[in-house]
Amino acid sequence: MIMERWPNLFLVGAPKAGTSSLYAYLTNTEGIYMSPLKEPNFFSITIILENSTAKPIRDKKKYLSLFKKGEDQKFLGEASPEYLSDVEAPKLIHEVSPNAKIIISLRDPVERAFSSYFMFERLGLMKSTFLNVLNECLEKKKKGLKSPLGLLETGLYYEPVNRYLNIFGPKQIKIIIFEEFVKEPKKTMEEVLEFLDIKSSIDNFKEVVYNKYGVPRGPFLRLLLKNKTTFRIIERFIPAYVRKFVKENLLMKNEPKPKINLEARKILVDFYKEDVEKLEKLLGKKFPWKNFQFL
Repeated sequence: MIMERWPNLFLVGAPKAGTSSLYAYLTNTEGIYMSPLKEPNFFSITIILENSTAKPIRDKKKYLSLFKKGEDQKFLGEASPEYLSDVEAPKLIHEVSPNAKIIISLRDPVERAFSSYFMFERLGLMKSTFLNVLNECLEKKKKGLKSPLGLLETGLYYEPVNRYLNIFGPKQIKIIIFEEFVKEPKKTMEEVLEFLDIKSSIDNFKEVVYNKYGVPRGPFLRLLLKNKTTFRIIERFIPAYVRKFVKENLLMKNEPKPKINLEARKILVDFYKEDVEKLEKLLGKKFPWKNFQFL
């Protein structure tokens, strides 16, 4: 009887916290085979629903087939950022891969929310100003409802991180701070390889930045970027570095990223302050997040 081999390396988020760059680095690391489909979302059953535009893979056979070409590698991995917020994901992962290594990347939640807003705005999913969207989010929260597209909730890290720690234990989890990763990507990757006990050399390390800020070159391209089915097909047949070049040079226009106005920043700092304090206490670490330096 042939034993099923499940992935044993999961990059679980947070969204907009460098997961695309981490995925690219891991893909090019000897001893690691990353799913060619970056976000299969197989274990995200409460955040990514069956009819979601994210097109989750739910069929076990189809999911495991993503890793067939890497069966001789030490690690089979995938990167689905929604696994961090999904309350069921860590338990489901643990059931099939209890010794899995988990990588979590965390970003200043204020900056993460602002970055997510522009992604949603670019896709036509948010059409009002950032401040108006935040006020709409707060009104929904007062009524006990989730904010649109989980814009606020995704930056509440304490409970999700604690959930993974309780299920997998600290030795199986690597916490990466996005701001440190951006500042010294090579150092971060050296720490990741040490965590994975992989001796692969990164002397020829080349820094790569994914998902730079930009706007689509017209309404047709906005619709194209919004179409997940198209991107699922493209991901299977076109390498990541080619997709990156086409997107940044042909599909998107580089423009200066707007800054958060003071009122919106204050709303977000007030919203996340308690959660950041709890997370720092949990991890015993002071984060280099400029919006929370006073804590």
